[in-house]
Amino acid sequence: MHKLESFFWGIIAALGALIVELIIFIGFSMRSSQPSNISFLELFIIPQFIIIGVFVEEVFKYIVISRRIEMLSLGRSYLTNSFLVGLGFFSVELILIIATGIIPDVKFLAEIATIHIGTAGLIGYITAIKNPKRLSTAIQAIMLVVFFHSAYNLLILNRTPILNYAIFALLGLLILINIINFIRINKKLNS
Repeated sequence: MHKLESFFWGIIAALGALIVELIIFIGFSMRSSQPSNISFLELFIIPQFIIIGVFVEEVFKYIVISRRIEMLSLGRSYLTNSFLVGLGFFSVELILIIATGIIPDVKFLAEIATIHIGTAGLIGYITAIKNPKRLSTAIQAIMLVVFFHSAYNLLILNRTPILNYAIFALLGLLILINIINFIRINKKLNS
């Protein structure tokens, strides 16, 4: 039951982030002195807004994981529940992608899933081994995952064969860190 609840908390986090991103888009559109034909999707292709959007998404994941998932979890279930939050978050993004009428290839969808599930796993690990109520824990977790998520989003703006290797290395590192964290979390919690 907790696993299903974690998945739905991921959906709630994604919807909350989407609302804040829409508010940012509306605010940007209203403040712009010139008439703008920029769409919501195009706004988050601008590098500064990529980082703002990623920050908003990761803050919502952190809030859900540190407030709700922490209460549902013990030991390795911190990470499995956090991974499910990331999967729920990805499911909302997948629905939005499909709603645009553009069906991306499976490789791209796997990359997006890896980013959301992987960053949620990092947040889950950090909140499990540190006090999630401390500001320093929040800053550490959010900055780490914003780095991974922003780097990925910036790398996919102009994909080249060389950047594909960088994307693969970034996602591979994220997966490796999560595997190591999954193996050692029980030892960390017991010490």
